[in-house]
Amino acid sequence: MANSEMISWSADDLDGPSLLNALGSVVPDALDGAKPIVATVLTLGLYVKGVSSPKWVSLAQELAKQHPSRILVINPTTQDGQPRLDVAISATVAERGQGETPTLFSECVELNLKGGLATHWIDFLQPLIRPGLPAYLWWLVTPPGPDFRWDLLSTSGFTHLVIDSKTENWRQWLPSLRQALAYHMHVDDLEWQRLRDLRHHWAQLTDEPRVLKTLLNMESIEVTAPNPRWSQWIWWVTWIASRLGWNLVLDHDRTPSAIETDLGPVPIMVAESPDTTVTIVSDNVRVTTQISQPTLKSVAYHGDTAILTLDEHRIATSLQEDMHNILNRGHDVLFSQTLQCLLAAEDSLGGTLDA
Repeated sequence: MANSEMISWSADDLDGPSLLNALGSVVPDALDGAKPIVATVLTLGLYVKGVSSPKWVSLAQELAKQHPSRILVINPTTQDGQPRLDVAISATVAERGQGETPTLFSECVELNLKGGLATHWIDFLQPLIRPGLPAYLWWLVTPPGPDFRWDLLSTSGFTHLVIDSKTENWRQWLPSLRQALAYHMHVDDLEWQRLRDLRHHWAQLTDEPRVLKTLLNMESIEVTAPNPRWSQWIWWVTWIASRLGWNLVLDHDRTPSAIETDLGPVPIMVAESPDTTVTIVSDNVRVTTQISQPTLKSVAYHGDTAILTLDEHRIATSLQEDMHNILNRGHDVLFSQTLQCLLAAEDSLGGTLDA
């Protein structure tokens, strides 16, 4: 950003009112009393309890450079002692020309909360969330426990919850996503974001009538991966079920085992393999996609004869780029529909998921 400067300020053992005063005065004080125009378009909270701060503070600052936002790094450290916090503020201010009011482009506020502020961090953050703008809470650690106050979070000003289910224990997130939906929050998953190229790939495949016919009349789904608990295949098969209006069937481990189609149940077979592939089979037609980091390659076979090939290059993304894409695109309604399909299958088993 041309003609910009970084303003930094930190203090330890503050109380809540002192932080609010600092947020209103740090930038003007550095600008000799000039009150800047605020250009931020959203609030982004990073919940990082127990994670070393340099990693996430650096990530937050990089996101702030690309997207005008107030970023709150939330780190409840200890519930002992007085309600205090250690804080570090960094703000990017852009000059607009001689005699013109400068612009506050973005700011990052690192909050290390102690005592009652660590316990009641949701209440504490409410006045820090810019009103009238989207507010994302990116949960970067293990999911909240069963006693988490979703009712308070949903009224705090945070409108979106972002998680990353890139773990073999993807099911641990479902109770939290269910609660967030129940309190009318938008939810998004970075792993779903990474699946975007595979979904687009299959949308292109079904432009071919023979592939679409195979999908609508499929007799089985086959998945191979080095780790069969790879969470993306869960979202892929659930996405297919939800888009076609079919129901998902879970096994005793609460993992998708079949899709209930208009023509009956279609089994989902998952196997461990060095290669990552997804395949649908119908009659004498097989459509297989091989998934690797550089490419997505699909081949449709009729018997032993290849009748269609689609080969696409994939662009590798970093964690920062995945989050940046979500902030740019906003909430993905398709993910909500896919998640609802998965939760409905879990409901059909009775009870709630064990986390």
